[in-house]
Amino acid sequence: KNLAEYIQKETPKTSYWSNKPKFLISMLKAFWGDAATKDNDFYFDYLPKRAGDHSWISLFQALNAGKIKGMFLMGQNPAVSGPNNRMERKSLGNLDWMVVMELFETETAGFWHAPGVNPKDIKTEVFLLPAADALEKAGSIVTSGRLIQWRPAVARAPGEAKYDIWILDRLMKAIKQAYAGSTAAKDRGLLDMVWDYGDPPDPERVAMEINGYWAADVVDDKGNIVGKKGDLFTTFGVLRDDGTTASGCWIYAGYFATMDDGEGRRLPACKRRGTKDPGGLGTYPYWGWVWPVNRHIIYNRCSADPNGKPWSQEKALIWWDEAQKKWVGYDVPDFVPTRAPTDPGGKDPFIMLTDGKGWLFGPLADGPFPEHYEPLESPVKNLLSGTQNNPVIKLWTTDQDKEIGDHVGTPDKFPIVATTYRVVEHWQAGAMSRTLPWLAEAQPELFVELSKDLASRKGIQNGDKVIVTSARGQVTAVAIVTDRVQPLVVDGKKVDLVGLPWHFGWAGIATGDVVNDLTPHIGDANTMIPEYKAFLVDIRKAV
Repeated sequence: KNLAEYIQKETPKTSYWSNKPKFLISMLKAFWGDAATKDNDFYFDYLPKRAGDHSWISLFQALNAGKIKGMFLMGQNPAVSGPNNRMERKSLGNLDWMVVMELFETETAGFWHAPGVNPKDIKTEVFLLPAADALEKAGSIVTSGRLIQWRPAVARAPGEAKYDIWILDRLMKAIKQAYAGSTAAKDRGLLDMVWDYGDPPDPERVAMEINGYWAADVVDDKGNIVGKKGDLFTTFGVLRDDGTTASGCWIYAGYFATMDDGEGRRLPACKRRGTKDPGGLGTYPYWGWVWPVNRHIIYNRCSADPNGKPWSQEKALIWWDEAQKKWVGYDVPDFVPTRAPTDPGGKDPFIMLTDGKGWLFGPLADGPFPEHYEPLESPVKNLLSGTQNNPVIKLWTTDQDKEIGDHVGTPDKFPIVATTYRVVEHWQAGAMSRTLPWLAEAQPELFVELSKDLASRKGIQNGDKVIVTSARGQVTAVAIVTDRVQPLVVDGKKVDLVGLPWHFGWAGIATGDVVNDLTPHIGDANTMIPEYKAFLVDIRKAV
């Protein structure tokens, strides 16, 4: 109901998450600046709150039910990438409006061109905004290894194409102008939001806000300056819950602060390209910046034994230096650096967990120990237990009485297991690869891989056009008869397998049917990630 209640409910008493109020209030200060004060709960009331499941499938179920009126898509192509895609494309027609920021007109931007769709039946107003490619705009990228690197623009965007921040900046300024005369309390969150990135907007100013800065001059009890208003942080360790610090995202605190590159040059941390590797471990601490606080190995206390000595001298990462009374080494310690191994908690590496210990399993829906369940659609029984499917998955049954709906296939009608993937010439849903002549030439059309054994029984030759059908739809593809795919033997029964790339659609140079017309609306129990990798189909030679 209010900030105090939220903090009371959501803040653990132990672990580093006990600092959540500092992270949250600093974020609110970044959003609303001087308008966010202790007296108004730092504008917490204006922060949007989650109300239910907002994962992919749930979102499109809400679209299908007409609960969502508008959608803003940035570099997303759900008319190709989503499961049970005929149903998801149909759901787009329930929107009043949709904005698509893209390099090209994708299947989503022109979803009324889908096979079997009459454009006259579509009421959705679509705004296609030409966007800039990653190489046509400056900004940061983050790898799966948590490494943040700043990239400059190396090409000019063609025509009227604009970079993302430019588009969002124009939109926000127009919305603020439209509400400028409002005296309604509900509009203060919009009108008071900090929006000062320049004209044209400078991505470096956005980076500074994300990094975090002192929102006020701060001194300690002795009058020493702790922080000067406007200065950027180098670590999230200085964040406070009193409104004197602002940080758009606490884990990135430090990534744009000025730091040494190992050669004496000082520049924003994520712009560094220093090649020194002091420990010879491949961490390269002066190249870019790794969140959080340039810590390359999370929970790196584990690299030392309980007494603080490296388990392996050849791979020594950090260790306790008794003379200096602190942890030293080649990485930023993932705990208080002056906490000795003999101190309380000094042997607990996992500071983000409530007990500081490693856990064998996470407290989510699907647990606590590994278990095998068959996919929703399967031609075999679960041989491990008597429970066929995961009992905690969300099973959707929308529109099962209609042609397009959450239909579930059975092995008597669809006896073949299918899986989906992409190959090296494919990139995501195709907007950036099916539009390039060289890649389109290398992978010109949709194919399905099947075994020689299955092809022989179905009368299919390599290169034939075939039709692959599931309970939800069908696609036409070129047959690739190959030894790469072999039948499986499960419980003494032969189980055929086919594979299809999900990359194609009707837009671009290389076109093909949308393979996700075949996949089901079912997600895993923990994250609701769709089950693209296992479902039932049948295959026949096209006439």
